[in-house]
Amino acid sequence: MGELDKYVIRFGQDTDNLSERVVVTNAASEAEMSYEVGGLGNGTWYFTIQVEDINGLISEPSEVVSKSVSS
Repeated sequence: MGELDKYVIRFGQDTDNLSERVVVTNAASEAEMSYEVGGLGNGTWYFTIQVEDINGLISEPSEVVSKSVSS
């Protein structure tokens, strides 16, 4: 991997179908390396993250992590 370009966060309520996606640009300048996904409904949500370099090479997805949301 070369210079970091962006993060790709995939998420959904089914580990086999992480159909939602957020692309965080300017990853190299974001020293904090955090992102909050808003608007999630109740239930358990699953997430993976990948990094992409300036040449378009993308990493393998991270291990799946989960978060339960309730109102």
